[in-house]
Amino acid sequence: MTDAYHLHRFLTTQAPTYDTVLAELRAGRKSSHWIWCIFPQIAGLGRSGMAQQFAIASLDEAKAYMLRSPSMA
Repeated sequence: MTDAYHLHRFLTTQAPTYDTVLAELRAGRKSSHWIWCIFPQIAGLGRSGMAQQFAIASLDEAKAYMLRSPSMA
């Protein structure tokens, strides 16, 4: 399977942080840095380097992310 949108950047970052994300969401308080890879923004909105690295640039990329990401399953 090809990765035209380089979605591996999400998957490799999400995997080690997923348990932390769930714990923080359940606790009702975000205390670590994960938002940009779990809930990516549309390209052009985020200003940080991480927000830009994990930005979604097109509708086709968003669809591919939703279909491929384990956090969306």
